[in-house]
Amino acid sequence: MNHRKKLFLHRHPYDIENTRDAFLNAVKEDLQHHIKNCDEYAQILHKHNFNLSQLSNESDLYKIPPIPTLYLKRNKLFSIEEDKMVMKATSSGTKGQHSIVGFDKASLFYGILMMFRFFSYHKVLSLLPTNYIVLGYEPSKHTNIGAIKTAYGTTKFAPALHREYALKDTGSEYEINIEGIKKSLVRYARQPFPVRFVGFPSYMYFIAKALKENNIKLKLHKKSKILLGGGWKQFSNQKIDTNSFYSLIDYTLGIKKENCLEFFSAVEHPLPYCKCKNGNFHIPIYSRVIIRDVTTLEPIKDGKIGLLSFVSPLVSSVPITSVMTDDLAILHDHRDCGCNIKTPFFELKGRAGVQQIKTCTTDAATLLKGINK
Repeated sequence: MNHRKKLFLHRHPYDIENTRDAFLNAVKEDLQHHIKNCDEYAQILHKHNFNLSQLSNESDLYKIPPIPTLYLKRNKLFSIEEDKMVMKATSSGTKGQHSIVGFDKASLFYGILMMFRFFSYHKVLSLLPTNYIVLGYEPSKHTNIGAIKTAYGTTKFAPALHREYALKDTGSEYEINIEGIKKSLVRYARQPFPVRFVGFPSYMYFIAKALKENNIKLKLHKKSKILLGGGWKQFSNQKIDTNSFYSLIDYTLGIKKENCLEFFSAVEHPLPYCKCKNGNFHIPIYSRVIIRDVTTLEPIKDGKIGLLSFVSPLVSSVPITSVMTDDLAILHDHRDCGCNIKTPFFELKGRAGVQQIKTCTTDAATLLKGINK
């Protein structure tokens, strides 16, 4: 049994203590594969004087030269031929710059297995037929943006009766779907089925805010859920505190806080992180988080702010074993949280750039201003 298989077959997604050896050995196997099959990546490691013998234990993982997500937006790094990838996703981005991450059959299989374990643990999987409001783009043949694939994939966690998209595909472009959302919400509220909202939190906020401003209160099925991801992006100046956000959702839709989940992921690091009941992103067995000094890129102590980087052996088709984002974050010991998940967690603190990065979200205020009685 290879070590990646052993790691991703493990039943508990947060049992780090019993999977440390499997993780470290899986990382070594993954690096060896990429060095052999991607000359550009091998040259990057050689330039930084890195070799596998430097990985004696988990504390050495920071030594793997991290690939910045910005580099992946400007360069292709593949460890298999591109036409042999069974699925590809592109990141959102500005100025036409997009990361392309593809999956071979094995990576896709382990990714699906990981998602099953992870979302079973967080009680997202359900057999109940469900209606969906997708807070983003409708899937289309003319785009491979990862956020679209993620949102659509999330609608597979419970059988979909109907999906309504905030942005509808016309065949050549997207158009705002104000009337569709309005009509679907009213119709869903009359049906005996759960409703799930999937996508960007800013969109969710503008929907709930518009409902309240128009004195609309809906009572959705008690097993309805809010599944959010992608951050507030260019709407960060309108972000409200978590308790006020969830109170607004409860007031307008009747969905309780315990059924509101927020996730973090990235095309360049396609693994899920879910906020626990105390609002923290704990690290699953499939990855490790390193917070790096913004100047030296050396790892810094827990409790200090720095660049968020990840290590994971999931993907064998693209050398993203160690990647560094432009997110700023702080790493904490699990004892600082108090929930029942006994792994470290990270706290997002913003972006490293001076200017906010505008991605594939659009003006949600415009999108939803037409919702009324």
